[in-house]
Amino acid sequence: MKYFYSLFLSLIVVSAFSQADILDEITKDQKKEKEYVAFSFKTTRVINGHSIETVKKNQLDFRVSHRFGDIAGSPNDHIHSFFGFDQAADIAIIFEYGITDDLTMGVGRMKGAGPLRELWNANIKYRALKQTKDFKYPVTITLFGNTSISSMRKSTNVDDLSNFGTGYKGFSHRLSYTLQALVACKATDWLTVQLSPTFVWRNNVVYNDANGLFFLGISARAKFSKRYGMIFEYFLPLIKPGVGGREYFPMVRGIKNAAYYPCLHIGFEAETGGHVFHVNFTNSRGLLENDFLPYNTANWAQGQFRLGFTISRSFPMSYKGKPKEDRKYWKKGSVEDAK
Repeated sequence: MKYFYSLFLSLIVVSAFSQADILDEITKDQKKEKEYVAFSFKTTRVINGHSIETVKKNQLDFRVSHRFGDIAGSPNDHIHSFFGFDQAADIAIIFEYGITDDLTMGVGRMKGAGPLRELWNANIKYRALKQTKDFKYPVTITLFGNTSISSMRKSTNVDDLSNFGTGYKGFSHRLSYTLQALVACKATDWLTVQLSPTFVWRNNVVYNDANGLFFLGISARAKFSKRYGMIFEYFLPLIKPGVGGREYFPMVRGIKNAAYYPCLHIGFEAETGGHVFHVNFTNSRGLLENDFLPYNTANWAQGQFRLGFTISRSFPMSYKGKPKEDRKYWKKGSVEDAK
């Protein structure tokens, strides 16, 4: 009898372990790690505006952007300015650092193209939600905010925005802010679409303008390969017609010499040897949201568009926790190559 009980007990133990193994397999399937999409955009910018992408942890992104003058804005002037190459509409130098994979902080200096120049900028960017490959989470959401201050000399003309006044009030007139919620969906392996609800606040504005302005940005990236793609950007002001001279779709309606035109940007993207190059055509003269969104007066239909380029490069500031084979300063191929 005792042998029977021993055999029976052994069978129970074996059965329990078997059930535990089966339960582990089921649990493993149920708790399968989420797979997130990657490289919705190649860099932290689409063209002028921010993308949902952030700088990877412990990496420093260095970026230089340049916008030339109008290609054909005035009769014959384009010949003497070599189609805008002799002019600089705006120049930006930007440093951004990845605190974590989802949190980026940055500083920059822009020449400026609006009524306020010499723009110093600080920004923060946080990726709050990541899109999954199974579309359980169909979008990526990134929150962005910046503060800009103009260091230009005070104008003696009381009608200029750069006539800052004195004391704290004069200092506050140099400041402006931008807040954005960037929402993007990588619909296919080659196409990403992004919406960018944007709010810009300027402490000082001219008569008949509003301190706070809302814009809706629509962006897209169409990828040809791991290295090359086309990029697109359009920002529409959401305002009551007439505020600051702004009207809806003035380019489509054929309105010339309007006080404001929506920002339309088209570009080509290439990744070479760890650098990402953007070559683009835009009707925006400025490079900072606080500048190009509220002050754009250039019209594509009148030849008031320009060539521009951006070069960005990310430098690893720490190799902690990375295997030796990944500790390469210069990477061959594309960052999208499988590891």
